[in-house]
Amino acid sequence: MKKQNSIFLLAAITALLFACTKKQAEELKPETPTPNGPTPVTTANVTYSNFAGALFQTKCNSCHGPNGGVKVVWALNGLASIKNDARVANSVLVTKTMPKGGSLTVSERELLQAWVDKGMPE
Repeated sequence: MKKQNSIFLLAAITALLFACTKKQAEELKPETPTPNGPTPVTTANVTYSNFAGALFQTKCNSCHGPNGGVKVVWALNGLASIKNDARVANSVLVTKTMPKGGSLTVSERELLQAWVDKGMPE
């Protein structure tokens, strides 16, 4: 019985580790300017709407979204779920333990840090 429990536990841990997708590794590119087009995202104008929301959807949703395997640890439910849980910014910007199975580019990290520093504007 102990052996069965150990095998089950090992299988569950392995499943959680591989539950995240390679989509997380894709770089989220801020919009580039075009004549009469959108303004590029910079550390000065970064918001949830123009950058952070899409970043969290791309990098976190596969694990922490409605169908994610680790939504019990933290569930991505929009801006409020990010603002109300200091672990999110700490895991992404300080300890850099998230996203699992992927990473943020220097540009993504700089923009996200600027967004947090500005008080996480919508």
